[in-house]
Amino acid sequence: MRFGRRSISLTVVMLISAACGNAPDAAQPPASICVDIPNGSYFQVVDGRLIAITSTQLDARERPIETARRIGATLAGMGYPWVLLDWDGQVATVSGLALDENTRSDAFIATKSAFEADPVAGALVQRVVNNMSVRDPEGAIAVRLSDELSNEGYSWLRVEMSGRVATLIGAAPTRDMKELAYRAGRNLVESDLSAGEIVNIVVDAISIRGNGEPIGTPLIGLKPDPGLSECEAAYSALMAAQSVSFISGESVIENESARLLDAVTGITLLCDKFSLEIAGYVPADTAPDLAMDLSQRRASAVKDYLMAYGANAEQLTARGYGLPTPDGEEVLPRTDGAIEFIVRPETN
Repeated sequence: MRFGRRSISLTVVMLISAACGNAPDAAQPPASICVDIPNGSYFQVVDGRLIAITSTQLDARERPIETARRIGATLAGMGYPWVLLDWDGQVATVSGLALDENTRSDAFIATKSAFEADPVAGALVQRVVNNMSVRDPEGAIAVRLSDELSNEGYSWLRVEMSGRVATLIGAAPTRDMKELAYRAGRNLVESDLSAGEIVNIVVDAISIRGNGEPIGTPLIGLKPDPGLSECEAAYSALMAAQSVSFISGESVIENESARLLDAVTGITLLCDKFSLEIAGYVPADTAPDLAMDLSQRRASAVKDYLMAYGANAEQLTARGYGLPTPDGEEVLPRTDGAIEFIVRPETN
């Protein structure tokens, strides 16, 4: 027998009158006890005992949405906040986007167990249907990181992941805001356990509103396993108005070129089925007896930078060409004191 809020009132009054009246009743059974009824509580008599239950438990059949919310909260506490439940009082349908197939399986088992073990739904559930799908791992991580950045106040910034490359994309209102967003995004990607297992390099593709294209623009939309022409176009677009800077007379890369080389590394990681020659040149005013050695050391310094972030050593060749030569003397293009990237059809 079950009691609702209204029907319990008279029963409670009768029990209290019998058990807690001012004058003891000689006919009262010795096992009777005084029961305090908290406001808003519901009760059920089970085997002669008055048992308190929650409103959600009482209305499990009438309010399946509340039951689904309660079990959903349990699953969120178990590490599955993305699981969505539809419960009609008999059939539970589980949906949501799992990170991978193992996570999908684990989440379904946890959901099924949660329903079966539930003190109310367990007696009602007839079937649990698995409608969960698996999202691309890179996409799932990127969405989560983008949401975290939005929660930190960078709603205009997003993370795009492709292979081993994460690109920070957005339009900052000011230069200072761009720098803050770049640091926040890079720190988030590099400190995230899931992203850390995939990503080798974080590329800056954050523009400043009204100030043209950012360094990492050629990385946007460049997917893993691009063709030769796509890789050539990416390097060409990247280096069209950029150059790697070195300390004068040295092979030490200037700090200002770090983000440019991050972008170069990103393209190289995505174009890893092709060989890449790193061609080094020195300015025209360099002493001839120093030119070849310096250009070689500069090309090697760039190679080392790329390798430090995961580029395959067998993919890369560093070659110093010394002083720039007049047009027509060499097949390779010549730019005064520059690093050039030449893509070849296959790796060494």
